[in-house]
Amino acid sequence: MFKKSSIILAIMLVLIFTLAACGQQATPDAGDSLSTKTGVLIEASMHVVSIQAPDGSTYTFGIDDDTDIQGSELLGNTMSISYHGEYKSGVIAVSITTVTEVDHEASSGKGSTDDHGAPQTKEPTNPADKIWYLTGTVTDVSMNQLQLLYEDGKTYTVLKDDNTKVDSGIVVGCVARVFHKGGLKDGMLATEIHFISDAPPPAASPADTIWYLTGTVTDASMNGLQLLYEDGKTYSIIKDDNTRVDEGIVVGCIARVYHKGVLQDEMLALEIRLISDPP
Repeated sequence: MFKKSSIILAIMLVLIFTLAACGQQATPDAGDSLSTKTGVLIEASMHVVSIQAPDGSTYTFGIDDDTDIQGSELLGNTMSISYHGEYKSGVIAVSITTVTEVDHEASSGKGSTDDHGAPQTKEPTNPADKIWYLTGTVTDVSMNQLQLLYEDGKTYTVLKDDNTKVDSGIVVGCVARVFHKGGLKDGMLATEIHFISDAPPPAASPADTIWYLTGTVTDASMNGLQLLYEDGKTYSIIKDDNTRVDEGIVVGCIARVYHKGVLQDEMLALEIRLISDPP
């Protein structure tokens, strides 16, 4: 009788400790603080945005259905992007807010060299000739022409001939300023092409982009877990010494797994966060 009572008491103690451990992590890690970076928008797509900070650093963020976007995502706009935890390329943005909207009609990126403070050509020009300029990103370049992406999203074809003065370093990705006569149009002939700045560092490759998957834990061990997604598929998740894991990740709980690369079985988790305790 004594042995049976001892076994029942031990089982009850184990249940009490398990419930207490789950209760301590009913919400995501409170230490996962919110940080913000601000810069000029240099890339924008459905799932990724990149900004360039005033010091020249480039930051790339992922976008998901929970990202709160306020304002417009026009290249050249100054954006403030908030995210959880330490910055890593591809981290999911919590919010994206437009701080300053580019005035595309009065932008200093294009205009007449007659305007006060406007950029000037290096070679003397005929006073009777009105010279205009356009600044943008080179998307393609060849011997006779280049493609220039302006901040309003339009790409212009710029022609070169034997009289066009071209700076060295005009390559795909760099920022260049084109001086030309006549109206702003495709096929305009450049009188001069000035190098303005190098191409920004490349955005993170798909293999380095951080993704996440949320589901129900159906099995958990020291080295991994099984995660049942809403489509009915169960994924094997691997953990290693670098995987950050919330307490309370047990069978039946809802967890979110952060990982690199494509969604597949036996993918290595970067982080495993507790979303909710077992029902």
